[in-house]
Parts: sequence; structure tokens; C-alpha cells
Amino acid sequence: MVKLERYQGTVKSFNTYGGSGTIALPDGREVLVRYSAIRGTGIRTLREGALVSFVLEETRRGLCAVCVQDESADH
Repeated sequence: MVKLERYQGTVKSFNTYGGSGTIALPDGREVLVRYSAIRGTGIRTLREGALVSFVLEETRRGLCAVCVQDESADH
């Protein structure tokens, strides 16, 4: 079984209507996050400033966050 490394970051922005946003990594880099990459059911969204964990995936457009999970206590 392959274990994928999970990273943590903070949601910098997320547009619910557009379905995308950015996550800031502790080292200052930013990665794209899309609605379809958020774990959960129903309406999936991310709050600005929320702590999230995710797996990084390299795409044509650069790094993207996938398998995103909100780690904030009050989500």
C-alpha cells in the first residue's frame, strides 16, 4: 500500500461560487484547491483562515491540493 504524505496549510481564500481558492503552506508557497478536492458530502466549502490537511499533486498548472480535509475544531 502506498502512503501519500499529507501536508497542512491555511486557507488563504476560497470562492464558493467559483469553486476554487488557495491554500498557504507554512513555507510561504501557495497551492490551488478546487471544490472537487474537498472531502465531505453536501455543499463543500472552505473558510478563510481554516487549518486544512491535504495531499499535493503536480499538474500542468503547478501544485494542487487534493483530498482536502478541514482540521479546524469548529468546522
